Amino acid sequence: MARVVAVHGAFNELWGPHEIAARWLPALRDGLWKCDATIADDDFAVCFYGDLFRHDPEREDADTISSTRAGAAELLASLPGGNVLEHLQQQAGAAMYERTLDLVAAMADKEALAHEVTQRVLAVIGPDTRVVVAHSLGTLISYRALCLHPEWGVDTFITLGSPLGNPMMRAALFRGPAQYETPWPGSIRRWVNVAAVGDLAAAVDRLAPIFDPRVEDRRIDNGHRAHDPEPYLNAAVTGEAVAAALGR
Repeated sequence: MARVVAVHGAFNELWGPHEIAARWLPALRDGLWKCDATIADDDFAVCFYGDLFRHDPEREDADTISSTRAGAAELLASLPGGNVLEHLQQQAGAAMYERTLDLVAAMADKEALAHEVTQRVLAVIGPDTRVVVAHSLGTLISYRALCLHPEWGVDTFITLGSPLGNPMMRAALFRGPAQYETPWPGSIRRWVNVAAVGDLAAAVDRLAPIFDPRVEDRRIDNGHRAHDPEPYLNAAVTGEAVAAALGR
């Protein structure tokens, strides 16, 4: 099993694990290069789940998809922190906003789907895995999986552009009596949270006050690509965290 497992975020329904790895691994290598470290091909794997959210017009019609999106808005508005909805609508383009509603509402509404996504994480994390590096929505999915499996031996959790600080997002994925709890994620010894200036997904950029003082909150500048995964991965702070976990 790979020593570094990467978990992608939203808007990857039209990609696949090999395509994402082809973009992400070179970016991570650039981050490692900044601290004189490297990583072998076999030490890196992508947890891919985007296909689970790709619409199938042979099984769904346009009316069904449209009604799902309308219901998604109502669902999110009813969740704690629902006032964030107006902010998201103002800041995001219509297409991006609708796709976000699709994915978050689906995860909140269908426990079987949430379980299937977690199974994708289980499929790539093994006894050799030392680092989980996740981007955007992938940070919520990874956090949930790590909490559910404290028996894993993962050492370092790196969250990039994470919306974990948003109470609406947490409530959507962690329904039930424990939805407001913020436990330490399983076996993790070190948690590095990286947020870029201007990244709206990581508007709550400090997770230590919410989760645990041990969280290392770091700020970086991704320029006009504030939320893109590649500038996060090639940042020196990301490379240093991965290198340290791998003992390099």
